[in-house]
Amino acid sequence: MDEEPVEILAGMAERGEVDPWNIDIVDVTDRFLAELERRKELDLRVSGRTLFYAAYLLRMKSDYFEGWSDDDEEEAVLSLDDDGDLIDFDSGEEGEPIERLEREIQRRLRRRNLRKRPPITLYELLKHLKTAEKEQRRKQRRRKPAPPEPDLDFDVGDVVAVAHDEGYQRAVAGVMDGFQRSARAGDGVVTLDELADAMDRARHEIYIPLLFLMLEGRLALWQDEFFGDVYIGVRVPESDGEDGE
Repeated sequence: MDEEPVEILAGMAERGEVDPWNIDIVDVTDRFLAELERRKELDLRVSGRTLFYAAYLLRMKSDYFEGWSDDDEEEAVLSLDDDGDLIDFDSGEEGEPIERLEREIQRRLRRRNLRKRPPITLYELLKHLKTAEKEQRRKQRRRKPAPPEPDLDFDVGDVVAVAHDEGYQRAVAGVMDGFQRSARAGDGVVTLDELADAMDRARHEIYIPLLFLMLEGRLALWQDEFFGDVYIGVRVPESDGEDGE
């Protein structure tokens, strides 16, 4: 398995750039992205695994900052989505009401835990990232054959540019809106290329926001075969007649 993202994080500690016993999630995220930017000079391909780590670290950084809001305010917005709108738990657009409520509660608890918990060690951070990666792979294995990651040959500069964009949350909302419009016009599933064409965007401009949506549990990404199309849907369809293991 490609160890590039782990080597990047371990290298920071070896060079004394971060304290392995007292990780600052904001600092380590910024340094991780800076390292990707440095590697841009080598014109290297960024693996899907490194993209996942970058997206997850950015999500942790975002949750950390949002977690500093007052407890009263946090409780008051428990029933608000990320856009500040009242969640309609009677709507069937994003899953059953109980599932949506549970997902929202878990999201709020994760933010609160990030705020209250003491600084983590590098070992704990790597363990957390690998657990999140393993869970994502487990979800994608429901459909076979499932490659370890989408084969997307992105330039490092493209990835870093999107990740550094201060308005990436707006980009996430825009991609979700684009998916919903495209999905309504079809069978609820679109390919990465179809969505990029529909939004008149390059693939790398929508892939990072799609990773955030995947981490939030709002969308799923999968491939039916190696080097095949990357599909996007609310959930990964169950495989047909392939579960005879």
